[in-house]
Amino acid sequence: MSDDDGDDGRERASTDEAESVTTDGAAPETDTDDTDTPPTGIADVIPRLRRDPALLVPFTAAGLVLALLDRLRRWDPIPALVTGDDVSIGIEYAGYPTGVSNTIRPLEVLVDLKLPYLVWAVGLEALALAVVAAAGTVTIARTLAVGDGWDWPRWGRRWLAYLGLIVLFDAVGRAVGSLGDVGLVVGAVLAVPLSAVFVRFFLAPAFVVTGSGPVAALARSARATRGIGWQLLALVVGFGLAAWLLGRVPYVGTALSTTLVGSILAVTMAAIRGGNEPTDCG
Repeated sequence: MSDDDGDDGRERASTDEAESVTTDGAAPETDTDDTDTPPTGIADVIPRLRRDPALLVPFTAAGLVLALLDRLRRWDPIPALVTGDDVSIGIEYAGYPTGVSNTIRPLEVLVDLKLPYLVWAVGLEALALAVVAAAGTVTIARTLAVGDGWDWPRWGRRWLAYLGLIVLFDAVGRAVGSLGDVGLVVGAVLAVPLSAVFVRFFLAPAFVVTGSGPVAALARSARATRGIGWQLLALVVGFGLAAWLLGRVPYVGTALSTTLVGSILAVTMAAIRGGNEPTDCG
C-alpha cells in the first residue's frame, strides 16, 4: 500500500470521527422548547397503545360499569335526563379522561328525596366517579412506569387525590350545565374562559398520579402548559368531538367512548407530562 493510500485512509477515519462527534454533540439540541411543534410525547401515544394494549383495560372496565349505571338510571324511579336526542354538534370534554354517559341525573332531583332513594342516587354518581378515578390512576401510572408495586396505601392516596380532582371538575361542569340553554352569544362568551381552564389544567390528572395533591397539581399543570396552549386547545376540541361522536353510537356509546377516548386521553396526558418534567413519584 502506498503512502497516498495510507493518508487517504487516515483522512477518511478522521472525517468519520468528526461526523460522529458532531452528531453526538448536536443530539441534545433537538430536544428544544419549540411552541410550533406538538407537545413532547404525543407522537408516541398510538404506538404506545399498540405496544402495550393492557393500557386499554382500565377504561374498558370503567366503560362497562358506566354503561351499567346508565341502565340503572333508566330503570329506577328517580328522574334522569337522556342525552343524545338532539342533533346539534357538541364537545364533550370533562377535564379528565372519561367517556360520555347516555343519562344525566341533575342535582335538583335529589332535593326532598326519601333517604333510601337519596342514598341510591348519590351512590350511583359516587360509583361512577370512583371507577373513572381508578381507571385514570392506573392508566397514567402504567404509562409513566410508576413503580409502586403492591404498595396499596400509596395507591390509595393517589386514587383519593385523583378522585378529589375529578370531583372538583365534575362540580364545575354541573354548575355550568345548570345554566341550561344560554344562547349563542352567552355560550360563546363562556366558552373562552372554559377553554382556557381546560388548557391550563390539562396535565393536572397526570401530576396527581405522580404524587401532587389536587391543588398543587392544578398549579403545576398551569406552569407546565405554558407555550403549548394552542396545541392543547386542539387536543381538547379533538377529544371532545370524538367523545361526542362515539357517545352517540346506539347501545354501546358509553362503553365505546370511555374505552377509546378515556384510554387515549389518559396516555396523552401522561406522555406530555413525562416529556415536560422528570416524574417525581413520591
